Formats: sequence, C-alpha cells, structure tokens
Amino acid sequence: MIDAHVHLEKGEYCIEWINEFISYAVSRNIDEIYFLEHTHIFKECQSLYDEMSQYNAYQNQWYKKKLKMSRPLKDYTDFIERMKNNHFPVKVKFGLEVCYSPGHETDIERLKKAYPFDFLVGSIHFIDGWAFSHIKQPWKKEDYDLKVLYRRYYKLMYALADSTLFSGLAHPNSLQCFGAYPIEDYIEEYQKIADVLKKNNMYIEESSGLAINYGDRELGMNKRMLEAMKNKKVKIVTASDAHIPQDVGKLIPEMYDYLMQEKAYAHFNDNENIDEFH
Repeated sequence: MIDAHVHLEKGEYCIEWINEFISYAVSRNIDEIYFLEHTHIFKECQSLYDEMSQYNAYQNQWYKKKLKMSRPLKDYTDFIERMKNNHFPVKVKFGLEVCYSPGHETDIERLKKAYPFDFLVGSIHFIDGWAFSHIKQPWKKEDYDLKVLYRRYYKLMYALADSTLFSGLAHPNSLQCFGAYPIEDYIEEYQKIADVLKKNNMYIEESSGLAINYGDRELGMNKRMLEAMKNKKVKIVTASDAHIPQDVGKLIPEMYDYLMQEKAYAHFNDNENIDEFH
C-alpha cells in the first residue's frame, strides 16, 4: 500500500525524524511513502501567496508568521540528497505540495525546474484568495451558495490539471472540510477533470486527510467523482495527508478495501511512469 502524502515540516530534516514516519508505515503495512512539503514554508515561494495574504486580516497575519519562520528551499533539497544515500525498509519519494492559483504558472514552472523532485502534487487551498480550509477560519455552508462555490472549485481543479505542471492532484475533496458537501451532481465537471488528468498522465489522491485532520465523516472522493476517475482509467493513489508520524498510513487500509469493492483496483496505486515524474 502507498501513502502518497506525508509532511515532514514539523520536525528537523534528519534521519531520526524520517525514521519515525517509516516506523509507523511499516507497522501499517505501507510499503511506499511520498514525502513532501508545503510551498508556504519556503522563502522562494512567497509569490504564490500574494492574493491569499491580501484577502483578509487573518490570512495576512497567518502568512506573515509563516514567512517569518520560512526556510530556504535548499535546506529541503540538501536533505533529500542525503536521504537518497540511505536504505529504508519502504520505498521513498520526495516532492512538493504546491498551492495552485491561476496566474502563477510561471512561478511554479520556475520552482519545478529548480530541483528534480520525484513529483509535484498540486492542491487547491484557495478560491480566489479565500483560504477555505483553515481550522482557525471556519465557515458555515449556509452562508455560501454551494452551487456556485463548487463550480468554481472544480474549475480551479481543472485548471491545475490542465497546466501540465504537476504529477498529481491532492485531496480533491478539501472543500467539504467544514461539512459543506456537494449538493448537486457534478458528473460533467468530474469527467472533465478525469479527462485532463488522464491526458497529462497525472494521478489523483484518495485521501483520508479530512477524516484525520478535520473529523470528516467521509473517506476520500465522493462516489460520483471516484466513478468518473475509474471510468477514465485515472491513476488513484491512497494518501493520509499526515503531518505527524502517528498518522502515516492511517485509514489507508479502509480506503484500500473500499477501492477494491468499487472495482477501482485496476488503476488503484498504479505506479506506471510515476518514477519519471519531475
């Protein structure tokens, strides 16, 4: 089994820290980990957060704190080089989770070329500057037109996949983090996203991150989105969005069983060509 979304940023870049994650992975029968870091922790990625940091006072203060504590990207890439000289009991890849917003494609392309990461996964954390998934900035679904909101969310997701900048699409269910589930059948949007993911040889995450980090009652993609990905033969990889070692592989066996039941196994955790993602 694969855990394709594991963050290291809460500890030091050292082998002792990475081994804590790997220990939990082994205990949960995870045999491959994709380690990554949020772009917001690196000085070189500041331009990606211009709109978000100007959206409101809370977000401005949040990013100012992140920027004050930010580290050079070289700290991470040097660590990757050191770790590639080690043998681990699970297969390991290193990459970045990039916050995608339209208009920043050139910045992301420059970042992509700066170092040959094993993968870049793109995520939608902002809708036109609004950081909708911050636990300290909760919102109520009753205050929004969810039909409009979800259409915009899926339009951004399509643009991310169509940019050809990424290896995969992270946690495509993030907008429901505070209980705002899709209220319409967005099968046309799902099919378009699936088409462009397949065209660009990208994977999509089946993520337990919302259940782990927000207490969401659902695991992974909603059934209609999963059905669209399965029908279009899009690669599906399981992911925990772990930020601490104890969460590595958490709920992944349950998602694995569900994907088996849904007959998505033919494309589930399909690693073909993933080693070539840069």
